[in-house]
Parts: sequence; C-alpha cells; structure tokens
Amino acid sequence: MQPPSSDDHDSKPTQAQIDLAMLFMTDLHVGSERLYKIKRKGTALNLSYEVDGELHQRSYLSALSWRAILLFALTEGKIITVHEMDHPGRYRRLFPETLLRCLRWHARPNANFPPVARLYDPNGNAVLLLTRTRLCGHAVDALHNLTDAGPVFQPLWVSDIMALRPMLGIDLIRDEAFSATMPISAYLEAGVMTGKIVEEPELAELPLTGNVSRLDAPPSSKAVASVFDQAHREHPVLAGLRSRTIYDDYLLYRSNVK
Repeated sequence: MQPPSSDDHDSKPTQAQIDLAMLFMTDLHVGSERLYKIKRKGTALNLSYEVDGELHQRSYLSALSWRAILLFALTEGKIITVHEMDHPGRYRRLFPETLLRCLRWHARPNANFPPVARLYDPNGNAVLLLTRTRLCGHAVDALHNLTDAGPVFQPLWVSDIMALRPMLGIDLIRDEAFSATMPISAYLEAGVMTGKIVEEPELAELPLTGNVSRLDAPPSSKAVASVFDQAHREHPVLAGLRSRTIYDDYLLYRSNVK
C-alpha cells in the first residue's frame, strides 16, 4: 500500500487506508473492557511472519504491538506475510487458505452476502460470524458477542482473534459444518431485535422487515487512536476517514439504516 504524499489533500484514499481507519476507530472489547487491558498476566501472542521477505519470530505481550507494526509497515508499502500465530498450526486451522480466499472474494463494495464462517468457543458462549477480509487478510469483518453490551459488527484484527486463546483462555475453533443461506443483513437485524446472535433456522422464524439499524460499536481507546493519529499527520487523506463505519461497505437496505 502506497499512501499519497502529505501535501496531496485531495487524493482519494485507497481501500487499505479505509480499512486501517476503521480498524483504528474501534477496539475489540471482551466483556466490558478492551482486550489489551485485561490479558492474563505473563501471556503473549507468538508470531512468525515476513516483512518484505525477512523472517521474524516474536512474542508480543500486547495486542497493540502487532497493530503498530502492521500499521507502519503497510503505510510504507511493505508486504507482510504471516506464517504462524499462537501455537504451531493453530492459525491455519482457524483461517485455512480456502477460507481466506472465500473471505477475499466477498470483500467488495455494497455486499450483502451470507456469513462465510463461524468461530465459537466450545467451552463458552463466544461466537464470531465472519463476512470478509481486510488488509490482505490481516483483518476480517465479524459479527460477534464478545462484549457485555450485546452483539457487535466491526472489523477485527486477525491477531486479536488469535490472541483470545493465549491471553484470555477463549479457545475458538471453526465450525466446519457451518453453512449460512441468509444474508448478513438478516443477522444484523436479528441482533438488534433480540440482543444476541441468532443462528439459522431461528432467523427464519423472526419477523424480519429489512429495517437494519446499526449495532453499537465500542470506540477505540486513546492509546489505539494515538497510533492512527500519528499516521494521519503524515498522510492527511486519512483524517477524512474518521466518520466511516463498517456499514458503509455493505448494502443493507440503506434507506432504512438509522
């Protein structure tokens, strides 16, 4: 991703810049608190990755560390390839290449496809429905119930999803039998209506009208926002993206969206 020069205020933002803006405007909350503030003491996320072909293996104590590395590497136009996250093999079990290809295919404007994948905790109540990728697979859009405030629809760093196991003990697995037929707009409307993630066939029993109100999304913390602030000072085109939300990339009966 090559951002425009700092004096090019009229440049149109790239999709990668749009993705970064949205990711830095919201934070993943688990329960009532942000992920990076409630991690278990002494835990870390192990990563194996390449930056422009140079291999790195690191253990990050905070989810913010990896976000900052991605932000600055991507804004400099570098290519990042992730090989492992958490313990060996888990990243590709949760996000196999076939799934990432399907999620990439859904990453198009004005989409309203059914969710592509379902991740869940067999030992708890956590559920995430994934609809598309962002940032070349470094992030995904997800409808999830990790917060205390009800379902949330937001872009999430894949690293944050992977960090839930080592940092909080939420051991997500992929539901290999999952196959959705109803569009994500139905899940979103049902989420507003019921305050939970409703799964098929219960969706078909609800009196859905196509009136898709927006679910509340938790704001980013000052720490997360400050990282993005530094980037948009260098690239002013990013500042105009502060009001953009995940809903702007979906065709969800826009005339009825509140």
